[in-house]
Amino acid sequence: MALGPRRVSRPKLARELVSKLGLAMALAMALGLAGMPMLGCMDGRSDVAFADEPAEGGNAVNTQQLPDSSFIYDTSIGDLAQADSYYDNQTVQVVGEVVGDGIRSGLDDRHQWITLSAEGDSSTISAYMTSEQVMKIDTFGRYGARGTMLQVRGTFHLVCPDHDGISDLHAEVVTVVSRGEEMPDEFDAKAFVPGVVTVAAGLAMLGVFYWLRERQR
Repeated sequence: MALGPRRVSRPKLARELVSKLGLAMALAMALGLAGMPMLGCMDGRSDVAFADEPAEGGNAVNTQQLPDSSFIYDTSIGDLAQADSYYDNQTVQVVGEVVGDGIRSGLDDRHQWITLSAEGDSSTISAYMTSEQVMKIDTFGRYGARGTMLQVRGTFHLVCPDHDGISDLHAEVVTVVSRGEEMPDEFDAKAFVPGVVTVAAGLAMLGVFYWLRERQR
């Protein structure tokens, strides 16, 4: 008895097609996810390579360049007053009040000495400058007057070979920060109140003492 081809039912065929399509989609997704890290690594390598490339033009940075200590610039008078050999022959810049008097250097009247005082501190530094630079000073600080505030940039000498080995600042650029002003004392009656109260209390206690002493006689 001859057997004909086996017939497959339509529902079973549909299930087989759906199963094969699902397997194909799962395989495609797996391959896609596996390829993403490789792309990320490639992008990362590209970024690193780009970052390591030297900058174009004059923006390149030399990481081997050593700091130049010959330009310290901004410092304080207190630091210079307690300076060590590190500051010697360095270019520095300080701000201070001019106090005392200007002292002429030599007989030619071309240079003068001034004294700069740190604001809020007792530290001072002697500055050597030209007479033209000294003319920028309108007031020398003293009792009853606030001196001109100067910003002085120049070379600091810990042991100056030209001026008997003293520590000084040879000014190159002198700039006025603020003008000086007279500050006369003003009479303030309130300042005498504590003293008057103290004297009055002392006199009252002295009177009570004598009164008690007379009663004991």
